Amino acid sequence: MKYIFSRVTIIGVGAIGGSIGLAVKARKIARHVIGIDSDVNVLEAALRLGAVDYAVSDIGEGINGFLPSVFPDGFYNTEGDVVRRHKPEIVIIATPVSLVSGYVIDVANVVRNDDFLRNILITDVASTKETICSKFYDLYAAPLPNDCRFIGSHPIAGTEKSGVINGDADLFVNRLVVITPYDGSRELDIAMLLRFWQSLGAMVVSMSHTEHDRVLARTSHLPHLISALLAGQLRNNDAKYTGTGFRSTTRIAAGKPAIWKDVIENNTEAILEAIKEYEDGLKILREYIEQKEWNKLTDFLEKAKNNRDALR
Repeated sequence: MKYIFSRVTIIGVGAIGGSIGLAVKARKIARHVIGIDSDVNVLEAALRLGAVDYAVSDIGEGINGFLPSVFPDGFYNTEGDVVRRHKPEIVIIATPVSLVSGYVIDVANVVRNDDFLRNILITDVASTKETICSKFYDLYAAPLPNDCRFIGSHPIAGTEKSGVINGDADLFVNRLVVITPYDGSRELDIAMLLRFWQSLGAMVVSMSHTEHDRVLARTSHLPHLISALLAGQLRNNDAKYTGTGFRSTTRIAAGKPAIWKDVIENNTEAILEAIKEYEDGLKILREYIEQKEWNKLTDFLEKAKNNRDALR
């Protein structure tokens, strides 16, 4: 069987990380899937659900371990005492935004270079990119050790539900994944990352990390805050009068507060800009209603309907 990767290693085996593992295994993208997580219960669940082949808490063991004693043809060969991989490896960091940069450095630092060819590409799944990518893309930033490379990713997929138990092998099928390379990224690494996400069924686009954060502030981060505001303003007796409209509008407010606080903290400038635009829009709507400009209100609603109908 021809695998694209020798191993896929996932740090943080929650809903997204677990979905990646399930998708890789279902589509036979890699010979081995390794899960790394600080929570033993998460690792046990990931193994039980078949999201990973091996599960460990120690990052060094997860990155350097699980080399088979008999190397399959096409994956490894030996040159003296050196074991060299023919296939690349990819490490996906699926943790909260604030932890990603530290894990990138940890992975690069623990890679052993004495027993196998250094050919590891690191990516992430965080919904903000500026605070992460700026650490590694800056012209004066030191290269990652042991020939490791980093390119940011963001699969625009998932639900408000968390945990590997909510993983889905088809989560990325026909969903958009944004990758954020920079001028110094290797063409082969970009192609590798593109192929990885496409192999999971995703559609992939590339943009700068700064533009990504501006766009996602409008399409994801602000909508979450609006959803949370609506849900948070319910009065004691209001809940029993909510219908499917309110529940649909506020669905994403059920996401983990700690994760969303982390997202917002790492994209404040773009989110504040999006909030200002939203405030301007609310002011216009209020004027339409106060001044009984029903034709303008109808035009606004028509445009909104057309935009919503155009979504796939």
